[in-house]
This record gives sequence, C-alpha cells and structure tokens, in this order.
Amino acid sequence: MELYNQLRKRINNWMRFELGLVELADSEYFKEIQYRAKSIFNFLFNDSDTIWLVATVSNYIDNKEMDLPHIKRFLRNEKLIYTLQCTTIPYEYGEEDIEMRSIQYSIKVNKSDIRLDYLTEAISNKDFARKPKINDNHNLSFVNETKGILFHMYDDRGCDVFSSNKDILLPLYQKYRKWILDYNRVEIDNSFKRGLFNYYETTEEKVNRLDTNEQKVKETKINLFQVNTCSITHSLEIPSLYAEECVGEISETGFKITYEEKNNNSTILNVTKTEALALVDYQTELMSLYSKKYKGVYKGWSVEELSY
Repeated sequence: MELYNQLRKRINNWMRFELGLVELADSEYFKEIQYRAKSIFNFLFNDSDTIWLVATVSNYIDNKEMDLPHIKRFLRNEKLIYTLQCTTIPYEYGEEDIEMRSIQYSIKVNKSDIRLDYLTEAISNKDFARKPKINDNHNLSFVNETKGILFHMYDDRGCDVFSSNKDILLPLYQKYRKWILDYNRVEIDNSFKRGLFNYYETTEEKVNRLDTNEQKVKETKINLFQVNTCSITHSLEIPSLYAEECVGEISETGFKITYEEKNNNSTILNVTKTEALALVDYQTELMSLYSKKYKGVYKGWSVEELSY
C-alpha cells in the first residue's frame, strides 16, 4: 500500500528498539521479546484507529512459486481475508543485479481483530526451530492510518517504528527510551534533540578511540568471526557534582551500572553490557560521549569472555 511505502522512507522519523536480550536464556528470552513488542504496539495503536496489516513476500523472479504468508492465522475474524489486497513490486537486488520481486498483501483490520500474542510469537521464532513461525522471506508490518505510524517487528532482535510526523513519536521515545537499540542511540537522540544531542567527538578523538579498540581486541585473542559474546565493562570518571545525573541517564539505556566508587571529587562508574565484542566500537562511542556530556573522562574498557 502507498502509505506503507511512504512511511518506510521516513528515515529521519524513525526509531529502532531492542527486543531480544542476549543475557536472557530460553523461555525468559522469548518472554521479554513478547512483552516489549506488545507494549510498544499497544502504545501506538488504539481500538479506534484505522489499521492495515501488511505482509511482504520476497523471492527471486526466476522462482515461479511465492510462499503465501498465511495471514488468516493472525486474525480473529478469518472472514476478513476476503478483503485482502495484493500488489506485485519488481525491483533489482545486489551487486550482480539479480532481479527479484516482492508481493505485498494488505488488509484493513481493527485492533481487536489481531491475534497479537500469536503474531509476535511467530515473528520472534523466525530464525529458530520453534512454532509458530513465519518464513525467512516474509515480513509483517502494521500501518496506523489514523496516526501515520508504521510498526515493523523484523525478528527476535528488534522492531522499527516510522512516522509521518516526528512529534507523534516523541511520547514513545520518552516512555521506552531504555529499549532503544544502543547501537543507534546517538543517531536517534540527535533526531529527537534529546540525550546525547549536540555531543560529538573530534576526528582525532574518534581515530584514537578506534585505534585503541583495535589494539585491545587483538590482545584479547577473541575471534570476532565466531561467537564472541562478552561482558564488556567501561570505566568513566565523572565529577561527583554530575555523577548522579550521569547515572540516571545511563540507567535509561541497555547498559547496567554495576559499581560506583567515590574518589575525592570524582566518582568512578563501571558500566557493563553483555554483547558481541565485535560491537565494542559503538559502545565506546557512547561512553566517550556520556563522559564528555558530564564533564568527565572515559578511562577505557575491559572484557570477560562468556561461555554458553
């Protein structure tokens, strides 16, 4: 549908949320995904809103068969399937220009028509040998025509929200700021002029930080091309005058402040996150900027390799 395609292009009016937390295991992992996905959806969609369920199926054009997304199983009122609309969208893909096609199905629904528990579970199981699940080449989204919002949960890792108006998303940013994917936090903070807005590294600071990271990663001898989930701890020295405010802001992220040590007029904060060591560069950028914002010094990071 046209509104769906328009909203997907609103890259400046966009947020990405983290759903799956690597430190959780088995049922707790999927329970948290369900909780977060449904909380965000219910915040954005009301019973009175006009809603479209959009299913996109992609495949190589020389493959004549396109798997149907079985939309009916996500609806309480299965008769709505007779109002299904279908559009074929050809496009080019990849460096070799392999031609692909997408088929986009859309159906107008009420919020009460949606089997939200079942649908979010099927999406979260996309990359797992669990049922229910959707196929790898299927994508499900919801468009709130009333508010101009697109909600797309792509798999167990996260979901994207787009809007025709950035102000519409501000309450969502404020309520679920802690769930924003930290990898995109600087970009999203700048978009909403909150958090780390207007705090930047100089070119020299960035180069030095990345060089230091590269050297330290080599010293760990951890292979970044294999499973490299680690507990990464960052040390920030913040003037005690600003420490409480700094703790408050970092607490609104996916990082955990595990220890605070007071030293004369400074407070040492140890900030930890369980994540792939391959992602340490973005973590150090965040910690560097938080240190700068609160007039402190970023002291560096340490790592503990985890075994699962």
